[in-house]
Amino acid sequence: MLKLAVFFSALCFAFSSVNYAQYVGFGRNKVQYNNFDWHTLSTEHFKIYFYPEMKELAEIGAAYAEESYRIHQQNFNYSLIDTVPVIFYSSPTHFRETNTTPGLIPDGVGGFFEFIKGRVVIPFDGSLGNFKHVIRHELCHVFMVAKVANTLRLHRQPAERQMPLWFTEGLAEYWSTKWDATAEMVIKDAVLNDYMVGLDDWEQYYGTFFMYKMGQNVLEYIAKNFGNEKILLLIDNIWMSDDFSEVMKKTIGRDYESFDKEYLYSLKQKYFPLVGVEDSPSLKSTPIYTGGFGHKPTYYKEGNKEEIFFIGNRTGYTSLYKVNLRNRSKLITVIEGEKSEDYEEFHFFRTGLDISSKGILAFATKSGATDALHLYDVKEDKLITSFHFKGIVQIGSPSFTSEGSKIVFPALDMGGKSDLYIFDIASGTLTRLTNDYYDDRDPDISPDGKRIVFSSDRTSYGYENNYNLFVLNLGDNSISYLTSGRQVDYSPQYSPDGKFIVYTSTIGGTQNIWVTDAVPGNKFMPGDDSVNVHGLTNRVVKITNFTASTFDPKWAGDNRIVFSSYGDQSISVRMLNGAVGLIDTPVTANTLTFKDINDWWTYDRIKGVPRKNQLKYKKDYTLDIATTNISADPVFGATAGGILAMSDLLGNDQYYFLVYNNSESGSEFFKSFNIAISKVSRGQRLNYAYGIFHLSGRRYDYGDQFSYFERTFGGYFAMSYPLSYFRRIDASISLANSKRSVTEDRLNRRALLLTNSISYIKDNAIWGPTGPLDGSRLNLTLGYTTDIQFGNVNYFTAIFDYRRYFRLSKTVAVGTRFEFLLNEGEEARRWSIGGSWDLRGWPRFGLHGRKAFVASTELRFPLVDLVNIRFPLGLNFVFPYIRGAAFFDVGNAWDDIYGETKGSIGIGARINLFYILALRYDIGKRIEKNFTKFQEGIFQQFYFGWDF
Repeated sequence: MLKLAVFFSALCFAFSSVNYAQYVGFGRNKVQYNNFDWHTLSTEHFKIYFYPEMKELAEIGAAYAEESYRIHQQNFNYSLIDTVPVIFYSSPTHFRETNTTPGLIPDGVGGFFEFIKGRVVIPFDGSLGNFKHVIRHELCHVFMVAKVANTLRLHRQPAERQMPLWFTEGLAEYWSTKWDATAEMVIKDAVLNDYMVGLDDWEQYYGTFFMYKMGQNVLEYIAKNFGNEKILLLIDNIWMSDDFSEVMKKTIGRDYESFDKEYLYSLKQKYFPLVGVEDSPSLKSTPIYTGGFGHKPTYYKEGNKEEIFFIGNRTGYTSLYKVNLRNRSKLITVIEGEKSEDYEEFHFFRTGLDISSKGILAFATKSGATDALHLYDVKEDKLITSFHFKGIVQIGSPSFTSEGSKIVFPALDMGGKSDLYIFDIASGTLTRLTNDYYDDRDPDISPDGKRIVFSSDRTSYGYENNYNLFVLNLGDNSISYLTSGRQVDYSPQYSPDGKFIVYTSTIGGTQNIWVTDAVPGNKFMPGDDSVNVHGLTNRVVKITNFTASTFDPKWAGDNRIVFSSYGDQSISVRMLNGAVGLIDTPVTANTLTFKDINDWWTYDRIKGVPRKNQLKYKKDYTLDIATTNISADPVFGATAGGILAMSDLLGNDQYYFLVYNNSESGSEFFKSFNIAISKVSRGQRLNYAYGIFHLSGRRYDYGDQFSYFERTFGGYFAMSYPLSYFRRIDASISLANSKRSVTEDRLNRRALLLTNSISYIKDNAIWGPTGPLDGSRLNLTLGYTTDIQFGNVNYFTAIFDYRRYFRLSKTVAVGTRFEFLLNEGEEARRWSIGGSWDLRGWPRFGLHGRKAFVASTELRFPLVDLVNIRFPLGLNFVFPYIRGAAFFDVGNAWDDIYGETKGSIGIGARINLFYILALRYDIGKRIEKNFTKFQEGIFQQFYFGWDF
């Protein structure tokens, strides 16, 4: 949206000092649906930023932050000097609107520490345990940055030296949470499927969740085998070398290579024996969908037809799929998500789906400002209706009553409470069933419609982020324990006859499938600890003993269970047959007791007192970036200048100051100053920018044989209104006084230029390593520039740029583009095309004209997909992503009379360098003389940039 690039492109369009054809914009939008009323809560070490709806949550977060400070102060043996700003959002949906980072935030990001302003930004996902974990994780980064900077300063070492990312994120996990079933799942799978790496090769998984857990596991190993004190000593010794392998050698006596030999062998010793006593899901269950990510399966039967519906991602878009059990090889897309406003995004790991006996599928997606609950008729293959609920931001997994008239689901409200709701479809009545800060999730309604089983951290073990199962009686709203213990119990579902409940549990370490009788244990009312009935027990049985973790089991008839399973870095959907027999002869049977269920867990708060430590947010601007530059050009001479940017703490308002000088002689020094001041406001849905400028210097219009001196000053206003995540309208207006010098036969020209433009932009494309692979992009722009004082300039602008991408397989796609550019009128600027970005084979920017078009078709396919090449003598090399392309281009540029149609055909390669830059190499033949002849020989072009 309106970022620094918009500031420059607005100037470029208004004054035409550079070619706007190269700046056709696309991109998705960060939409500010909410106008948050920000407040601050000051504690001893933090300044908490929140909005009133989440005041209680902010007070809980403040207490967690102070608790984390004390822990990290001891761990690091260091105290922070400055107050730390911490910004809370009450939901991941609200968090996506943050302007503290300019980029789009994908679903699943739990928070971040931004080091320029020292900000910590964290959303609440419904779990106080996760909230505490993320707060402690991000504050570990704050301490780490301060500690390392202080250590380097004391030893007079370069300040830019930092710990490697595996250590930074691994330590944040090691000092913020315990080793849990999720971490065990990731490392165990890597070892058993032979993709585990050591520290020598950790960059293969740079920035991934696996890297976080690998780093945590490495530090667990170091603490156990070399002493816990070595962890801090590794930080204290960072000054010794800029190679962290050497720092490790000086600290624990092992460099990366020698450490890996011991560490990787220890993992094999731990996990390889499990193959003999645990089962592989592939041998003990039937595959329904494999080879990608399939999640939250549900079963539907109509006559003899049996189908499994699930949420999956096999092409880049998370969508709804179904598989007919009689033809499991055929995967059918029911709804393709993440391409339109209705199904903007699935919350992949939090939300689910259910289907009624009448064939109505219920699921939730992000749709605009909040989530929507959708009802879809699978018989008619059409959407019936969608519901948005006032005050509800995010919706979890829905569950139908047996007759399909009501739906129960968990949801996150504006204040961050994750509670259960029941919705009557016919009347449209929504009833809240729970109301507290405990995390209630995964509800299912009993076949008789009288009870709801659900998972919650309201258990007495919830302070350790454990979850047990509970039953809510809809008659009196009472809640009863169903399971109890220091484990995580998720995804319960009643059997069709109502006798059993299947669920997953981490008892024993790995998340497996368990079953219990649908009879609760000790009963209690929420918040009432007076009921104290001891001695009640409940029997639970483990029916799988998989090496891999399982999720979301659901009954598929009376004797089968469909579930998802993690393995070999993917999540598959599988079927477990003979469930009743497995219940009768279980792997393990446990008897749960409820003797300590009244040991309630609570949370502390640091209360905000108005006019004391709770105040309205006031904007305080601080520096974002300041840089200078000196350059020399053989044509236009030397330039020198700099840019300064500053913003408020929330990032809603930004100021940019640009100053540079491009004088060619001392007499031109003062008139050759270029100054621009701009403000960009992104705090509301309508983003806007305005500014003033003075630009002067030598100019050149493509196609002319001379340059000229031009001085321009004035102001501009630009705005951007996102219609949705995918579509927006941009508009700008500028008024500029322009004066040109004498150039060859031309006289001095003065003009007061009024420029207007409006653009409609749509972008739902999915990107691969070097460019889009699926979806479409559209930019339609109209502009008009006129001299309102002297009448010397008068021209209009039109841009039509449409790009469509067709996925042929997971990695192979066809990209198409048609672009038409028009500037027509007095003193209209010329477009330039040619080169690697559009008309390949022709000189870069070598074709000029007031009209231009380009049409392209390109087949995109993989050549090398990030492989690790191992050479003798320990010389290893990681190849980046290398994509191939076969292309056909057509186009030309002209002024008044259209000349020949030019083209090119060829092949090329693109290399992705750390997702920062794509290098391009093309080889082929030009098509000349109105497509009557190929060039003699071949052309070769090497440049940079992403595929169109």
